[in-house]
Amino acid sequence: MHNGMLARFLYVLFGVLYLIAGTTVLLFRTELLPPAVKSTLLDAARGDLNVVHIAQEFGSLLVFTGLITLWFARHVQQSRFFHWAMTTFWALFALIHWFDVRGPVRFDAGVLINAIPFLLFLSVGLVTKNRKVRP
Repeated sequence: MHNGMLARFLYVLFGVLYLIAGTTVLLFRTELLPPAVKSTLLDAARGDLNVVHIAQEFGSLLVFTGLITLWFARHVQQSRFFHWAMTTFWALFALIHWFDVRGPVRFDAGVLINAIPFLLFLSVGLVTKNRKVRP
């Protein structure tokens, strides 16, 4: 798999995941969301509709990010800045879970799982850094 295909695969995978996650939470008040999924979202929010609202705001960002990520999957030759911006985002996302404001620094399974996207983007970025990425 050449560098462009590796980056393209990563972008399609994450773009689809962003769209699914974002769309799911945005559909909370519609009949389109299965009751079991709606119940799971409400349980995750501990029944607080204000938390669901904030999740929906985040969901709108996920939809935007998914669309941009899929655009770069088709234009991978132009993705260098985007790739390192996403790597930085995932590093920050991992850090806020490692140094959670709700308690002491911890490195359990959940925290390590949050580091996986950062490690994937970092790895692909390093592999493709000094090579010309082919479309």
